[in-house]
Amino acid sequence: MKTIKTTLKASKVIVASAATKEKITETANTLKGKELFTDKIELAKKNLTDLKSLPI
Repeated sequence: MKTIKTTLKASKVIVASAATKEKITETANTLKGKELFTDKIELAKKNLTDLKSLPI
C-alpha cells in the first residue's frame, strides 16, 4: 500500500533581512497575550450579555 506525502506550500513569502525578522519577532513577543482593543472588547461583551438569543 502506497502512502501519499502531502507538502504544504506558503502562498506568500516575504523576503526580509535578519535584522527585520528580529524586530518583527521582538514586536510579536511584546504584543503576545495583550488585549489591544479593550474598548471594543468591553462593548462586545456588554452587547452579548444583553442578547437572549442569536437571530440566525
